Amino acid sequence: MAKAAEPAASADVLFGAPGAAWRPYQMFLLGVLLLVAMSSYLDRQIMSLLQEAIKKDLLLSDWELGLVSGPAFALLHSIAGLPMARLAERMNRPRLLSAAIVVWSTMTAFCALATNFVMLGLGRMGVGMGEGGCNPICHALVADNFSVRQRGKAMAVLSAASPLAAIFAPLIAGAVALTWGWRAAFVVVGLPGLLLAVLVWFTLKEPRAARTADSPPARSFATDLKWLLGNRAFVFVFLAGAFQGIGVQGTGIFTASFVMRAYHLNIAEAGGILSFRGLASLGATALGGYLADRFAGPRGRSYVLVPCMGAALAFSFFFWAFTATHAVISIGLLMAGACAAELKNGPNFAAIQNMVPSHMRSTAVAVFFLAATVVGTAVGASLVGGISDMTAARVFPANLGDYAAFCPGGRSIASAGPAAAAACATASAEGLRTALAAISFAFLGSSICFFLASRKITINTD
Repeated sequence: MAKAAEPAASADVLFGAPGAAWRPYQMFLLGVLLLVAMSSYLDRQIMSLLQEAIKKDLLLSDWELGLVSGPAFALLHSIAGLPMARLAERMNRPRLLSAAIVVWSTMTAFCALATNFVMLGLGRMGVGMGEGGCNPICHALVADNFSVRQRGKAMAVLSAASPLAAIFAPLIAGAVALTWGWRAAFVVVGLPGLLLAVLVWFTLKEPRAARTADSPPARSFATDLKWLLGNRAFVFVFLAGAFQGIGVQGTGIFTASFVMRAYHLNIAEAGGILSFRGLASLGATALGGYLADRFAGPRGRSYVLVPCMGAALAFSFFFWAFTATHAVISIGLLMAGACAAELKNGPNFAAIQNMVPSHMRSTAVAVFFLAATVVGTAVGASLVGGISDMTAARVFPANLGDYAAFCPGGRSIASAGPAAAAACATASAEGLRTALAAISFAFLGSSICFFLASRKITINTD
């Protein structure tokens, strides 16, 4: 089990010197890993912006969009994550990370070739398979190069990849899609990752090489998993991650679709909103990391209490955003909700690295992402899509016929008149509004679990 801090131990020894400056290599490492993580998030986030165009082109339902964005990605992400984490406990992690980048970048570009639901799903599965190794390796490399008290801010810098990607994905993919179509956007976002793989391979160091004699031997996965499941703080963080993932993925994947359907914005305008939301979330990510490091006590409770507060605020803001009917109020609340949700970045991941022994850091991250990705992405996106389709079918005028048959891809059939087209658009928008309001309750569950984790968490000094 995790070791509590010794009362007599120096805080500087346990946490590192407060405010200690980062070394040049620490800054370089973080910069490269930030680019890696941004590549990962760009490749997955462009789906939320492009899916309206894909839906109409390939005639997909919201449920099918949810499957492509959720389970198709999450299934291979989780399957690959654990084996990659186990390899990372034994192999050269920068080299392993470089290989993973090649896989997810190539498969992102492959999505441009999709002509139907199956091909698109296979492409997203390939992206998930490659990205399964990203977080376990990146987080372990950061933890091995930064002291406990530095990890909140360091993890916040790494986690800034998500809001940064949210800024650039709409600007890049939105502009490309508007000019050359959604297929070109996949190519433009995917292929540059190959250059990044070369940078990682030749410039990053494996920190274990300098301390091989001191490092404990890698243990079996069953042994490590038993340790994790026996640590109650980790179990509560795992559950919090599942709820948080459902909320973040459910709301995030369909936000662009929501503002386009509910407020009749085009893809460029929706992209601008997502970019501004990402910019605001970037500040929240930095704030979360600062607060967690600043108020870290001997048990590190701030690393879960900051996400607890953020999740509670995210629930309130998102629920109001999706039930509001005025565009300005709704979009403003969406921004606030996204910022509140991003407070978890940094503290959440630092908490995991702080509570587990050094020889199982990649494994702990991979197990955690089973909650955040498998449960979060798979359940969140699919649940929103399913509720949206069912609600749209219920509110669609019965005298016009069956919603799914009359409104393929959310648009009325070619022979329908203006009134029927308006009915399809209204039903599609209301279905998504109801689904997103319902999924916001997941943040409340996350907040409760983070609070329970704060009652059990301790710092592990192994």
